[in-house]
Amino acid sequence: MPDWLIAVLKWGGYALAVVFAVAVIYTEIIATAPEGGETSAPVALYWVLLVVGVVAAIAGFVLGRRKGSSTS
Repeated sequence: MPDWLIAVLKWGGYALAVVFAVAVIYTEIIATAPEGGETSAPVALYWVLLVVGVVAAIAGFVLGRRKGSSTS
């Protein structure tokens, strides 16, 4: 696997996870709900993208470690 793809998985997944962790924290804790109780924020989508980011980052770090240990 090319080095650039591993870097994209690592750091892109990490960035995606951080951004959507902040979005989840903001929508669940900081933002006040309107009077009707419904929010317009797609919180389920935020959770899914948070998990996708974490999985991509883990995959990138595992692939990077595997590639590094096989050449040593």
